[in-house]
Order: sequence, then C-alpha cells, then structure tokens
Amino acid sequence: TGVRVLFVSMHYDRSERAVMAALRVDGAEVHAVCRPGSAEETALVAADVPVTILPVRHRLDLAAARALRRLIGAWAPDVVYAPENRTLSAALFATRGLRRPVVIGYRGTMGHLSRWDPAAWLTYLHPRLRRIFCVSNAVRGYLEGMRLPAERLVTIYKGHDPAWYAAPARSLAEFGVAPGDFVVAFAGNMRPVKGVDVLLQGVKTWPRDTRARLLLIGEVRDAAVRRLADDPAVAPYVRLTGYREDAAALIGAADAFVMPSVEREGLPRGVLEAMCQSKPVVVTAVGGMVEQVEHGVSGLVVPPRDPAALGRALLELAADPARAAGLGAASRRRVEERFHIRGTIEAFAREFRRAAAE
Repeated sequence: TGVRVLFVSMHYDRSERAVMAALRVDGAEVHAVCRPGSAEETALVAADVPVTILPVRHRLDLAAARALRRLIGAWAPDVVYAPENRTLSAALFATRGLRRPVVIGYRGTMGHLSRWDPAAWLTYLHPRLRRIFCVSNAVRGYLEGMRLPAERLVTIYKGHDPAWYAAPARSLAEFGVAPGDFVVAFAGNMRPVKGVDVLLQGVKTWPRDTRARLLLIGEVRDAAVRRLADDPAVAPYVRLTGYREDAAALIGAADAFVMPSVEREGLPRGVLEAMCQSKPVVVTAVGGMVEQVEHGVSGLVVPPRDPAALGRALLELAADPARAAGLGAASRRRVEERFHIRGTIEAFAREFRRAAAE
C-alpha cells in the first residue's frame, strides 16, 4: 500500500496482529508501540513487525505523549492508529500542532460516552480525530447519536479465521460433563451487562430430566450470578470454570454457545469464536449481535432480559441435534462470507490509504 502506519496500543488481539502482518506483506510500513513484557511483543516480533516499548498508563500520561511525539518525529508515519482510550488520548496530545500524521481511533462498544464528560473530549469527541473504526453498525449508530460527524465513522468488522481454531478435540470430563450431555458454553467476564443472571433464571425453567448443561467460562464479577449458580434448582445444570486461557478450545468442545447480554454489545469475540468452530449460537437482540447472527439461519436471536426465551431456545437446540448441527454449519459459513479476517485486512488497508491521501 505504501502507507506508513504507527499502531499504538497496550493490548493487541489476534485480529489486530493479523492486520499488521498482512499490511507489511502488502507493502505498507508498519510500526507498533507495545507495553513492556507483553506476549504481544513476542508475537509481533515473530511476524517481523518493528516494535517500540512505551507504556501508556492513562489518558493524561503526558510523559508517554512526549515520547510518542519523538517517535512520530523520527519515523514520520502517515497514520497513527490508537484503538484504546489511553493510547488515543496520548496520540492526540502527541500530534498537537502537527499537520501529519492523521489519527484514527477504534470503538468496540456502545455506552460510556457523554458530551458532558471532559475525558470524552480527550478521545472520541476530540475535533482532531479524523476517523473512528466502528466494530459494528450498531456502534456506528450509537456514535452518530452522539452527534459525531458521519464522515468520521467507518464500520469495520473485526474478523476471525476459522483456521485459528483447528485444534484437536477437547474433553469436558473435568467439569463433570457426561457422555450424552448437550453442553452450552458462555465465555466472558460475568458482569451485569452480560446478562448471565438472566440466563440462569432461564435455566430454572428447564425440566429436571434435561441433558442440557451450561458451561460458564470466565471470572464471576456479578454477585447475582454466584447466588443463582448455587440455587438448588440451577446448580445441577451449571458448571463454572473460572478464567481459562483455553476458553476458545472449551467453546469448541461444547455443542452450542450463548451470549445473553442485556446492552452495549459491539461485536462479541466469543460469538465469533463459536461460529468459527461451527457452533449454533443463541444471542440476544442487542447491539451488533443481530449483525452477527441471522435468526433461524445461523443461530437463534431472542429478546434481551427474557429468561424464558433464553431457556426455550437452548432446550430447542438440545432436543434437535440435527437442527443444531445445521445452524452451526451455517454460522461458520457466515464467518467465511462476512466476518473473515481477510475482509478486515482489506478494509484497514483501504481506510489507511484514504486517510493518508487526505
């Protein structure tokens, strides 16, 4: 592409690392700012991406901004891409008074922005922020509702590659799952916004003889979840794993996946990890999840905050394995067609070229 892009983040997920590596192959010059001692540094060096170690501690880290400005002066990028609040603020401070580079941010969720919050004007509401990559149309619509100029907003799905999840089959026996059980996985930090308490209320509606089981992967940060999981009417059907590095593999070992969020979802990674592994998914009609899943085609979409609807949808899949398998196959096809990493790479390259030309 010929464009020079400086990535500034303290955390790079697999999709972002794949974008950087592909841009270099395509002819772009890429440089990444990392925090010290991160696993991402090792992965980027392995992908032949040049790295500068520069911790950015918070939005008003002026020492980091000054160091970043020196790096920008030395390397002269066309674009600075800063996908986190703190790094976006640092990038905007660092480029103050400079005609180049163009600063681009990223927004992966709805909510938590207010025109009355001074911190928001350091990041997404900053008048010098040229572009915001939105992870879904739902996020883009939210920012338009915040009166951000539409020409600054671009929807780019953060894609995945099913090949990333081609691992040997896992056993779930360590969680007390028996042969013949139909296991539905959830993965994520269990905060109230994730709606896991609503999901567990739905489990209360399950008949006692069901072979459906719920595998909750992640930290429990909602007291209501812990209380409901201990309820005698719920406990026999629920397994709590705690935080797991192998969450994606556990999703692959399950029979289905559920994301019961009640608000603010942008494009949850767990849903895509399940779809990549041909799992039927049940999601609520919240945010970008209605863009991920076509109801009755690649999964089931139910209303948010509706325990009975969640409970019924999961029992429907457990009662009809053939239908569940068909939905799972369609979910993988949907990733290939609409949420594959190659589409993300093409969109990033196009928008970086466009920004540099401006």
